[in-house]
Amino acid sequence: MKLHFPNSVAEINLKTLTENISAIKKKHPGKKLLSVVKCNAYGHGAVQCARHMEEDVDWFGVAAVDEGIELRMGGIQKPILVFGVPAPETAASYVTHNLTATVSHRVHFSTLMDGTRYHLNFDTGMRRLGFTPDEAGEVRKLAVGNQRLVCTGIYSHFATADDPGSAFAAEQHNRFKEVIKHFSEVPLVHMSNTGAALHYDFDHFDMIRTGLALLGYNSGKTIVDWITPVMKWKTQIIQVRPIKKGETVSYGAAWTCPEDGFLATLPLGYGDGIPRSLSNKLQVSAEGNMYPVAGNITMDYVMVYLGEDRLKPGTEVTLMGGKGWSAAKWAQHAGTNVHETLTNLNGGRIERDYR
Repeated sequence: MKLHFPNSVAEINLKTLTENISAIKKKHPGKKLLSVVKCNAYGHGAVQCARHMEEDVDWFGVAAVDEGIELRMGGIQKPILVFGVPAPETAASYVTHNLTATVSHRVHFSTLMDGTRYHLNFDTGMRRLGFTPDEAGEVRKLAVGNQRLVCTGIYSHFATADDPGSAFAAEQHNRFKEVIKHFSEVPLVHMSNTGAALHYDFDHFDMIRTGLALLGYNSGKTIVDWITPVMKWKTQIIQVRPIKKGETVSYGAAWTCPEDGFLATLPLGYGDGIPRSLSNKLQVSAEGNMYPVAGNITMDYVMVYLGEDRLKPGTEVTLMGGKGWSAAKWAQHAGTNVHETLTNLNGGRIERDYR
C-alpha cells in the first residue's frame, strides 16, 4: 500500500552532477575537491548525492555535526569537514563518527576530545567565524601545545568572490598567504569557494570547496556556461476553472484577470519553498508554453493564468529547471540568491527522483 503522496517531484540528474565535477576538475587540475553538501546538499539530497560523488571527490563539507553523522550513517567513507563550532555536547561525535572538526577559537582546543582531527579556520574578512590573521603566531603555539589533537588542515573563506574583479577578495587572499607562513607543516590548505573557483586565477592552494557549482549554478550574477543545473522541479495541475475578465485571484485580491480565460491550480506553495515574493512574477512551463502565476502564492497552492488555453488536470508543469525558470532566475526576481532559493526546497512534500 502506498504511504507517501508527494505534491511534486524534484528530478536529480546524477549524470549531470558527474559532468559538473569533471568540469571543475578540468579547470583546476591537480587540486583536491571538497563537495559541500550542507543543508541536504542545497535541497538535492545529501546522502544520495554524496554516494554518487564519493569516488570523484576528496572531501565532503557540512555545516553541522548532525549532517556529518547522516552521511556516515548513509555509508559515506571519505573525510568530512564540519564547518560549525564544536561544543561540549558534540565533542564525542567527532571521534565516534570520524569527523574533522573546525577550530576557530582558542576554547575549541580544550573542548575537543583526544585524537580529534581538525582544521584551523582564519577570518581574513568574512567576519563570521575564525581566528584573526594577527593571532597566527599565538594560534600556532596553541596547536603545538595541544598534541592530543591532530591538525590536518587550515582554511579561510572569501566574502566577495561571487563575481570577478573584487579587490577585497584579492586582499583576503594576501592576508591568508601571510597566515599560512606560520603553518608550513599543515598538510592541507584551502580557501577557494564556488565564486573563487569559477572566476579567479588565484593560487587555489591544495583544495577547492564548492557545492553550488557541482549542482550547476554560479554563486553570483556572472554566468559561466560550462556547468549545468542538476535539478528539475515538476508538479501537476490539480484543477482548471474558467475565469472572467475583472475577477481577482488569491489573498489580497492583488491580481485582476485581464481577459476571459482559464485558471489552473497547482498543489504547492510557500510551504514547499516557493517564495511569496514571487507572487505575480513567477512563470511556469507547461506543454511548451510559459504561464504566469496569478495572485499571491499561498502556503499550499499556486494559481496560474492560462489565457485561452484549457489545459487538463494532470498536465505536467515545470516549476524550475528544464524549460522553466532556472533557480538563478527565481533568485533574481525574488531578490535573493541561488543558495536560499535551492535550500528552501527541503519540505517533506517534495519527492526526489534520482536518475
